[in-house]
Amino acid sequence: MKSPDKECIAVIGAGFIGKSLIRNFLIKGHDISVLDRNACPAEFIGRVNWNVGNFNDQSALTKVLQGTSVAYHLVSSTVPGDKHIGVAKELQENVVGSLNFIDVCIDAGVQRIVFASSSSVYGIQDRFPINEAASTDPVSAHGIHKLTLEKFLLLAQHLHGIDIRILRISNPYGPEQSVLGRQGFVAIVVGCLLRDAPLTLRDMGSLVRDFIYIDDLAEGLVCSGLLDGLPPIINIGSGKGYTLHEVVEVIEECAGRKVKITSAEARSEDIPVSIMDIELAHSLMAFTPVVELHRGIARTLISHGFQLNELENHRNIS
Repeated sequence: MKSPDKECIAVIGAGFIGKSLIRNFLIKGHDISVLDRNACPAEFIGRVNWNVGNFNDQSALTKVLQGTSVAYHLVSSTVPGDKHIGVAKELQENVVGSLNFIDVCIDAGVQRIVFASSSSVYGIQDRFPINEAASTDPVSAHGIHKLTLEKFLLLAQHLHGIDIRILRISNPYGPEQSVLGRQGFVAIVVGCLLRDAPLTLRDMGSLVRDFIYIDDLAEGLVCSGLLDGLPPIINIGSGKGYTLHEVVEVIEECAGRKVKITSAEARSEDIPVSIMDIELAHSLMAFTPVVELHRGIARTLISHGFQLNELENHRNIS
């Protein structure tokens, strides 16, 4: 496998994950074009080719993807816990829009597409950690959309020869993730602390999830886009599982404050346990997450203005 010295990279969707990915590529000296619905942040002005536009706008996509060798698809309007509502709108935004993206990539001569899929495509499993050969039976609209797009991307690879990299990502967290949104358990808990609002904790916080710090995720995304000879489907996570109750306890320990809890029953769209097997990513990309949960949560809290308690100040969070 080789890593090109310099590539022309397109990032479609510059949200929480996209911004971290752009920073990583800039450090490595690559040329970056971006399509996002929001204006260019100050830190990227003059450093990237930023285009404000809609993902479903074919002309906007064409403009960004022309001359691109690697295109990252980071757009989604659903999250794993969403109920299956607004079906037609969701399909139009996520599936139909992405099919148009694939067509534009092919017409523009893009060599490789990296798609941010989700661990939710695996649905409910009984063997852990979950490897890439596990069955896929999603129990949420989000997971169904992601799996549908995976199939269309693999079809494009078969029919047109475009190189496809599908990353099944666990639960990313870290600074800059919105604390006002409905995605990202760590961010949701931090938001509740900031607003002194109660956290709805389902099934006593027994759900188990694999959490990956944003810097580690960005490194995995970069490697998957630059390295040749990789398989089309790769898990990206920490390879470790924590109950949501354990995550709340870590946040409370770091912040020195208790989280107000409102109990609720588990939902049918909640997967009981999701822990990723990342051996394939480790063996083929040397992917090794380095930020463990306690350190990542401490960094996240500091970014939101929390003063860590005396115990945490003695820990290495740099």
